[in-house]
Amino acid sequence: MLLLDRTIRSAAIAMGVLFIGLALLGIFGIWWVDHVATQIVLKGSGLVETAVGVIDAATTRANELIATSRTEVREASETIAVVGLRAEANGPVLNALSERLETTLEPRVVQVQDALIPVRDALATIGNVLNLMSSLPIIADRAPRLGALNEIFQRIEGLSADTTQLRGTLRALADGQPNYLSAETVATLNGLAQRIDARLGEVQANVHDMHEDIAALQVRLDKRKSHVLFLFNLLALFATLMFVWIGYSQLVVIRHHRSRGQAQEEAR
Repeated sequence: MLLLDRTIRSAAIAMGVLFIGLALLGIFGIWWVDHVATQIVLKGSGLVETAVGVIDAATTRANELIATSRTEVREASETIAVVGLRAEANGPVLNALSERLETTLEPRVVQVQDALIPVRDALATIGNVLNLMSSLPIIADRAPRLGALNEIFQRIEGLSADTTQLRGTLRALADGQPNYLSAETVATLNGLAQRIDARLGEVQANVHDMHEDIAALQVRLDKRKSHVLFLFNLLALFATLMFVWIGYSQLVVIRHHRSRGQAQEEAR
């Protein structure tokens, strides 16, 4: 009977030691998992922030180019209206205006398109990060649509065509050396200029809307990132307390069995 009691006590102590070891491993494991999960979230957030920075720089550059282009188009429209009243200056002024559109406005429209090209890759990066994080409902969000960017590029292509048409019309009028510009011709040229200005305004509005959507997305993700990291730490702390309680309870069991064993040894 004494042997059986000693065997049970030794087994209980061994099990207690085993559970204490598992609790220590559990504490290490839970904080390792917390570290890995935190790094994944931070890395994904870093990729999004980098992509947003690219988009911000691209849209800022595009807005500057568009604003300058709109100013130039309006000046060209005013020049056309004035030239129509000054027949003797038609040829040289129209020729100079055509060259100005060719050397400044057309390249600037191309620069707007080039400035926005990196936005496509940045939007794709944000979409990929959001798809990877979609497994976490608290941080999941709608990926930005590439359709808005494609619409901007389509408008820019229309701009290029209108700009070429306006420059070609001015060049033809300058080469023809007209004695005067009829009201119909002036209206046609002004109509082209106004259409270019309107399309530039549409592109500018679309770029602004896209920038605002991405900025709002970043704000939402930053808030959700903070919530997720807090939740990770809270869960890790709760699990740590649970493992500490398990280890402490097993330590109490071990001390109890050792005390019983010492009492029995003293009784003998």
